[in-house]
Amino acid sequence: MSWSSLVLQNSPLSVEIIGTLGARLIFFLLPATLFLLIDTIVPSLVVGFKIQGASALPTRTGGVRGAKKSKGTPPVWKVIGVSLFNLLLSAGIQALVELLFTEVLHIHSAMKITTTLPLPWTIGKDILRGLVIREILQFYIHRFLHRPTRADTLSTLHKTWNHSITAPYSFAAYYDHPLPYVLHHFLPVYLPTLLLRPHIITHIFILSLTTLEETLACSGYSTLPGIMLGGIARRQDRHMQSRGKGNFAPWGFMDWVHGTSVGGDFVEDVKDEAEKHQVKERAGGV
Repeated sequence: MSWSSLVLQNSPLSVEIIGTLGARLIFFLLPATLFLLIDTIVPSLVVGFKIQGASALPTRTGGVRGAKKSKGTPPVWKVIGVSLFNLLLSAGIQALVELLFTEVLHIHSAMKITTTLPLPWTIGKDILRGLVIREILQFYIHRFLHRPTRADTLSTLHKTWNHSITAPYSFAAYYDHPLPYVLHHFLPVYLPTLLLRPHIITHIFILSLTTLEETLACSGYSTLPGIMLGGIARRQDRHMQSRGKGNFAPWGFMDWVHGTSVGGDFVEDVKDEAEKHQVKERAGGV
């Protein structure tokens, strides 16, 4: 089915939900399931690639440092169930917003849904803008969840749910109480879309990129493709190990600016990854 046929044969709401769930399926559910199967079937093979070693094997430790699970450690099946529920919840919120715009307020849909695709330059510009806004929003929201002016329900829920896991694995990427999940993961990606109203293709690209980033960053593996993902994964791992003392946004730039980096800043991580992937040698050999 072509893009034009998909748009013409379905309502804007259907196109939006199909695209959203498709991105989550391809870039979260499938790779997270693959990682879990590998961790379960051949733990002795993958343990050497885990940042936290044996403690990062979810089916043996539940994602908690140390040899044994603690009483507060969520079992893997619960982590999977809550993560999937949160993703469906976010899709449901999108659907409600779309219905509010089109059926109640009788205005345009939340995103541009047309048969004409935007130019590559426009897509690239909107993706970069959306990712930068997401980074900024996620930093301040996440820091608030850990450093409120006084203890509140949201910060307590985030710490008791999400930070019951100290050695992350991919299915733990969206494991949190629904309220802090919506604030921390959903809104930083969705709000820029509501404000800027890009083409839905652009939104799906942004959602796919952020979903894949979060899936890989929480995988617990020390070796990942590219010079950015490895640093993001290490920062996420340090955030979980320290139970939220720093590293509040994935790229690390905002943490560097605010002095909240834990275990090295993003500049050091980029240098380490460049050396690991032998960027200088490859560049010199061209």
